[in-house]
Amino acid sequence: MTKRHVVLIFFLTAFYLPALCFGEQPIDVLQKNIEEGLNILRDPQYNESSRKKAQTARLWIVTREIFDFEEFSRRVLASYWPKFLPRQQKDFTAVFAEFLGKFYLRRVQARYNGETVFYLGQKLIGKSRALVDIKVLWKNLEVPVSVRMTNRSGTWKVYDLSALGISALSNYRSQFHWILKKQSPDQVIELLRAKLHHLEKEDQ
Repeated sequence: MTKRHVVLIFFLTAFYLPALCFGEQPIDVLQKNIEEGLNILRDPQYNESSRKKAQTARLWIVTREIFDFEEFSRRVLASYWPKFLPRQQKDFTAVFAEFLGKFYLRRVQARYNGETVFYLGQKLIGKSRALVDIKVLWKNLEVPVSVRMTNRSGTWKVYDLSALGISALSNYRSQFHWILKKQSPDQVIELLRAKLHHLEKEDQ
């Protein structure tokens, strides 16, 4: 399984994670609202290619509700995060989130084939973090997945996922740290914008 497949599973699993009401356990969130994302993927009204953009829009709404893209971006940049001005941090988070959404959502739509998720357990790490262990049946292969979540303002959100020992966060951190050795924050943001623009042209 490649790193790209790991991140794809990351997004696929995300559609099974709903917004959390205060007081609920992270694993309860996974189990209670799994059908929300599955119903969008299974909905026959989106079988026609002309309806795929509408399906993507609905999935993007779900994704933004359950992913903490700011936390993900901050951890991806790690030691470089303080070197970004507040404006640059905001821009990086927004463009990076949109790039991830456009890049992976359409791949999930194309490759989803009734994958099943099993919930194995959770570990609460203090009051604001949790690790939820699940298993995804992916093309007849049982893939153990660890979902890392954070609780801010009473809402649990996902900020990382690891499959077969490969972390989506660590994967992107390595890529951006290599780029930031040679380019400035503004240059990195423009690089992301260019990649996003390329994806948008492909969708036209």
